[in-house]
Amino acid sequence: MIRILAATTLALAAPLVAHAQDAPPAEPAMPADLADRSAQAREAEATARIMADVQMASAIAQRQYAGMTGGEFGDGYRGAVAFPADTLGVWNVTIVAARGEGAQAPLVALGEYEIAQGQILSETLHDAASAPALTGIAEQMARAKYVAPRAVISAPSASYCLDGEPADPKANHSVSYIPIVLPPSDDGKLVAYVLNGPIAEGAVPLGKHYRVSFDEFGQVGDPEIVTDTCEVVTWNGDEADLSNKVYLTQFEQGTAPTVIHSFISSQLPMRLGVVTGDIVWLMADGMAAPPVPFVDEGS
Repeated sequence: MIRILAATTLALAAPLVAHAQDAPPAEPAMPADLADRSAQAREAEATARIMADVQMASAIAQRQYAGMTGGEFGDGYRGAVAFPADTLGVWNVTIVAARGEGAQAPLVALGEYEIAQGQILSETLHDAASAPALTGIAEQMARAKYVAPRAVISAPSASYCLDGEPADPKANHSVSYIPIVLPPSDDGKLVAYVLNGPIAEGAVPLGKHYRVSFDEFGQVGDPEIVTDTCEVVTWNGDEADLSNKVYLTQFEQGTAPTVIHSFISSQLPMRLGVVTGDIVWLMADGMAAPPVPFVDEGS
């Protein structure tokens, strides 16, 4: 289901007008497992907020590093990783480079930053020739960031899209993945989300996004597809009143919005309506409103 509607026209269990002699219309029943589904949605929102924080801190650090070095990232550049500092609300960000090829290549820190609320609190730049080796959480996350998209590509179950349609698995095609690695949990395990790209102004893929889990020893699990669709959310940036529009999508793989829906809704200029069965969740800025019964006016 792919529709962009004005919010005022979306039929979300609007009250029915009854004549005086008529019995009041019965309100549409909500699912019996609504509490569990709502808890899933809240958990997805929390994870999506961490994803957004990681992405924001990493982007700020990389822009700053590029400005300080004239955009010369050098050989072996592997982006940035971000994880919480000891101080609440502060993120440590490390600019990473590899000295060699492959998943086990030595990793070094080209730059180190502390970032809070979009501001750089501290910056340390290292000479490329004598950059210190990565250790601890930064090394763990950097290796996961390298491995995760390759695990997806090599997975027998991996599938792709081409021009909005499922691609022939035997055909040669290029893919653009955006790995976002979340900080490890207390037991040392971590999760990477491998987003199907490119994510650009006016077009965001809604499907073929994967989750890859790593244990405390860095061993990778089988990639799990989170949203399995070739649907792309598109919009015209010049269109008036986009914030009052709703993009509707049917999610048949689950009973509540996923972390991907939450994350993508924070990237859109309109609201995202995720239909799960006979209810719809209106999402904006990464958060879902309480679900309401969904009435499909096109049925």
